[in-house]
Amino acid sequence: MKQHTAPTHEIPATNWLLHRLLRGVMLAGLLLIGPIVLYLLLALVLGMLSSHRAYQRQEGDILIYLETNGVHTDLVLPARSHQIDWTRWFAPTHTRSGRPPVASSAISIGWGDRQFYLGTPNWSDLTATTALYALSGLDSTLLHVSWGAMPAHASPQRVALRLSPQNYQRLAAFITQSIRRDAQGQAIWLSGQSYGDTDSFYEATGHYSVIVTCNEWVRKALDAAGVRVPWWSPFDKALFWQLQR
Repeated sequence: MKQHTAPTHEIPATNWLLHRLLRGVMLAGLLLIGPIVLYLLLALVLGMLSSHRAYQRQEGDILIYLETNGVHTDLVLPARSHQIDWTRWFAPTHTRSGRPPVASSAISIGWGDRQFYLGTPNWSDLTATTALYALSGLDSTLLHVSWGAMPAHASPQRVALRLSPQNYQRLAAFITQSIRRDAQGQAIWLSGQSYGDTDSFYEATGHYSVIVTCNEWVRKALDAAGVRVPWWSPFDKALFWQLQR
């Protein structure tokens, strides 16, 4: 009697290779997406937690502003006050024209990665290489300083804050500690580097990274001044959310 055996189904080599390739792609995707999701989740959770909850942004003698372009935040401060004269560190003549701006009652100060600042005057100039190098923490940093008039009012992109003289002094101390200085103790100006006629760049301390971004630097500055801020703010949204509560 002839014995019947069950047929065997062999997987073609090409299908086996495709299966392995798909599994590898899925694993790589999880390894890549996982840290990004965790990063965004931490930014969300820590952005909802706040320090200095008793702070009232309408109380205080010294008016300043927190300003954003939608991604990056700057501090807008009085150019001169009893606490600090910013022309001591940043000369209004350090501009493209070499002349002080007509309106220079306020100074805007931001901090960021050197190559990112100098290589992307417009967002259309941003490249993946520049962004990745900035996030690596390997580059040095700069302070971007702009002169102009103190804003007349707040806006969706600008929040008005009022500080006591003591807290403004603490804010100024944090900023001056971020200035890299030469042998004579002066701020190091990058001659010939600017976006327009009323701004300039100076060497800064510290390193930009995925943890310490331009917005996180501003958060630390405001935290030193006793302002209500999130526990961590790599993006600008948490800063504005906390101050508008």
